[in-house]
Amino acid sequence: MDPNWFSLIFVVAFVVFAFVWKARKGKRGERMVASRLSRLPKENYLVINDLLLQSGGYSTQIDHVVVSVYAIFVIETKYYKGRIYCSENKEYWKQNIYGHKYKLRNPVWQNQGHVKAIRRILEDKGMLPIHGIVAFSHQARLKGNRPSSVMYWNGIVRYIKGFTEPKMSKSYVNELYDKLVVANVTDKKSRKNHVSSVKANQAKRDKAVSQGICPICGGELVKRKGRYSAFYGCSNYPRCKYILN
Repeated sequence: MDPNWFSLIFVVAFVVFAFVWKARKGKRGERMVASRLSRLPKENYLVINDLLLQSGGYSTQIDHVVVSVYAIFVIETKYYKGRIYCSENKEYWKQNIYGHKYKLRNPVWQNQGHVKAIRRILEDKGMLPIHGIVAFSHQARLKGNRPSSVMYWNGIVRYIKGFTEPKMSKSYVNELYDKLVVANVTDKKSRKNHVSSVKANQAKRDKAVSQGICPICGGELVKRKGRYSAFYGCSNYPRCKYILN
């Protein structure tokens, strides 16, 4: 076989393997968090795992939703290693693993989109108590300006149980839970299309930033002077707090 062809096949095989391995790792993390959530008392907490919602031509995949009389909790799980440098108002966080540095999209912002999707399906105008949670495995070390909604997996149940004042009746909780279950998309083709849609939206966001446009509100990205260095932020600050890393 031509050595060039052999090298090409090897590279393609490696990329495919890396993609499959990452996807399986993420699913394994979701299963581990689902196991923790199953310990919540079933008479007070209803759990939905791997929820895919479609609304207004958009689809949203949510790792876990807990519906209770105290609140609705929308949970995004992350199975990362190394140091994760958090920053609430920046689009990208930083990961440092074995000296190699990477960027990951702000998971708090990502989960805010999930909360909005839940409100759309439940036809809620902001009245329901819905709380977003971003949870990392203990293989990660969270650093920097970490919001209170960002935690490790073993803190999820404790955080949820910290809400002790009932806000909804059990019958209403059952109604909300049933609405989400009915809305859940289980068709394999639709779920595959969701993955393609996520990639397309990412490309659209990257294009907006490259043109100096805020991907959150459409404002202009302007250069500002920070405490330690200059950065680009949205011209609609403080209404929009987008910061380009």
